[in-house]
Amino acid sequence: MPSLITDIIISMDDHYLYISNWIHGDVRQYDITDPENPRLNSQIFLGGSIHTESGVTIIEDEELTK
Repeated sequence: MPSLITDIIISMDDHYLYISNWIHGDVRQYDITDPENPRLNSQIFLGGSIHTESGVTIIEDEELTK
């Protein structure tokens, strides 16, 4: 299931990128201090289609397994 990014914001110090995945129901923080190699720093699920009671099964997600 593809994500639908609805919000994007860069921190005032230009070190972090925050995105909101509407369908997945998560907010992600990426470290962008090296713009050529952004790195997922943290992630929190707030609902959406991917949760334990949804019936959706995640087969593979590289970012969640790193």
